[in-house]
Amino acid sequence: MIPGTKHEKQSTKNKNPSRVLFLNQFVPPDPAPTARLLGEVADELERRGHEIVLIGDGADYRGPKTLFGSRALREALSLLRLFFRAITVRRVDVIVCLTSPPLVPVVARLARLRHGGARLVHWAMDLYPEVAVALGEVREGSILHRLTASIMGGTYRACDGIIVLDEDMATLIRGHGAESEVLAPWPPAWQGEGDDWPLREGCEHAFTWLYSGNLGRAHEWKTLLDAQRLLEKTGLAVDLVFQGGGTEREAAVAYASSLGLTRCRWQPYAEAAVLVRSLIAADCLIATQRPETSGCLWPSKLALAMQLERPLVWVGATDGAVGRMLRGKGHLCFDPGDAAGLAAGLKDLLANAGGLPPLPDPALVRERVESLRRAGIAQMADWVEH
Repeated sequence: MIPGTKHEKQSTKNKNPSRVLFLNQFVPPDPAPTARLLGEVADELERRGHEIVLIGDGADYRGPKTLFGSRALREALSLLRLFFRAITVRRVDVIVCLTSPPLVPVVARLARLRHGGARLVHWAMDLYPEVAVALGEVREGSILHRLTASIMGGTYRACDGIIVLDEDMATLIRGHGAESEVLAPWPPAWQGEGDDWPLREGCEHAFTWLYSGNLGRAHEWKTLLDAQRLLEKTGLAVDLVFQGGGTEREAAVAYASSLGLTRCRWQPYAEAAVLVRSLIAADCLIATQRPETSGCLWPSKLALAMQLERPLVWVGATDGAVGRMLRGKGHLCFDPGDAAGLAAGLKDLLANAGGLPPLPDPALVRERVESLRRAGIAQMADWVEH
């Protein structure tokens, strides 16, 4: 599907097809997790006979995050482009907006006036201004904070439906006087994976724990590196691998260098065709989030990681929705700063495994991932329809 264009498909399964507009900074084929998710739901709605319009601003998820050194300028221009494109397409029946850039739900609400009161569904991937306050981009209690919170609260209450990612996010939305449905992100489609996992090349004598994906400002990484330093001091053959990129990667590389780490490796993003293979080849997977951002966003890498039968390390709010869920499934959960506890947990994991954890059955993993994916897409499409 091409942003800003219509796509018509006839189907006998829907006697009252709607014209549905998806509005987000990133749309397919961009590799952004939000682009993938909305693209899959758009495909399902199109299959059901609806007419789909995708509107993005042409941004590159893995490209520069600022314009002339200003993130605010980049996002403001993105909002203007999205608004202009949303009001210049032919009238739609439903507008589904995500949350990138910040305040895009406000743009969607204004665009609805042009579309004769179309239904407005907000699929919340992040909450603003909450996440901006948590990251120190906006001062709590400032005029900007109060103004944007008031505007967003009014927008939430004006929505015909809101979908959030966990109960912590639902609680924050409820604080604005609005109700929501909870639907966690689902894993990506199974791509290019065979029925046999690869051998762990280069890892025969090392226990590898892997951070895969974006390393952004909302992610905690210092605790991981401090724990790796403690592990290296014991002489254990344990490798910490960062696979991906993000705004914090440069700072993390510099800190690792200052610690003198010798078993910390840095790799580029894994291509979709080999992503699952790269995750399975690791012995432990990592997800992190700064506790102050709990409920403001959800670590998308968990959607796939939880299905791969690998031990998971969570460094974030241990008493939050994500921490409670992972702890209930037997995974390792630690508060940021608890490098000693994390190092001890990994030592125990390695000792109790009697070596490297066994590889899961690829056919069962593929079936589980696809089943969860299909269920999530169908649920979201149902909410958009109704």
